[in-house]
Amino acid sequence: MLACEDPIYYGTTGLVRDRTRLLWGDNKQVRSACLENDDNFDFGAYKWTVQLVTNESRLEKILFPIFWGLMTLSTFGNLESTTDCLEVVFIIIVLTTGLLLVTMLIGNIKVFLHATTSKKQAMQLKMRNIEWWMRRRHLPPAFKQRVRNYERQRWAAMRGVDECEMIRNLPEGLRRDIKYHLCLDLVRQVPLFQHMDNLVLENICDRVKSLIFTKGETITREGDPVQRMLFIVRGHLQSSQVLRDGLESCCMLGPGNFSGDELLSWCLRRPFVERLPPSSSTLVTLETTEAFGLESEDVKYVTQHFRYTLATPKLFFQWVI
Repeated sequence: MLACEDPIYYGTTGLVRDRTRLLWGDNKQVRSACLENDDNFDFGAYKWTVQLVTNESRLEKILFPIFWGLMTLSTFGNLESTTDCLEVVFIIIVLTTGLLLVTMLIGNIKVFLHATTSKKQAMQLKMRNIEWWMRRRHLPPAFKQRVRNYERQRWAAMRGVDECEMIRNLPEGLRRDIKYHLCLDLVRQVPLFQHMDNLVLENICDRVKSLIFTKGETITREGDPVQRMLFIVRGHLQSSQVLRDGLESCCMLGPGNFSGDELLSWCLRRPFVERLPPSSSTLVTLETTEAFGLESEDVKYVTQHFRYTLATPKLFFQWVI
């Protein structure tokens, strides 16, 4: 009963389901006796797993092989083999697989670090150029701090990606479709643009530009010429207006709102006046704000080139009067 059956290893011809072998395997004393290493037998790569043969815990039988596999694949040269050829081949395969996995991991880490550090290096180079320019122009410390804050907040918002440059380099058809998808809902917030056909809306969306404003920045003051229409994507603005009795009226503009609609009335008036209309309110950012801007020249182009869409008297007088 204490004699050890022929070992089951690579290339054995014995049947694992043999009744005699199963009875031998169920005998705990036999298993313990076979594992006694009186002849200094070297179990090779499996010397750590020998103790699992007589272990009754299923959890340990599951966890220990997983640990052994992870340790083997993540290190090199820690496996000792016997003279068995198949065991040597198995160890070579395991070590080669671990080497390939580590090589792939190092390659992925290198690509990730390069993608991250390249943007940071570009940002640092840009900041050095800005610092040199500010020193050369002898800007006051307050202005220098505002410039630094703007660059930091712009970097935090865009992560060093120039969205305008990225879209500009795309094919014209793809660029128009993407900007149409990004800007359509915002542009349609303007009542006058709600009734225009898709061709006009595509031209409007194609001409808008992405803008970022830092917290506390005054975008425009009441009475200043209106330079552009703004369509807010993210963030909030405070719009304030001085009334006739000296009181100040304030409201908050958030995502989906717009400003600068004075340009529409300016473009539709006849006879046309080249002087830009004055702003009716002061706009100040309450937080870092992202917006799409439609410049005054672009508003003028759209209203003149597609004037046939504004021929409806109801639409025309809604903005002119």
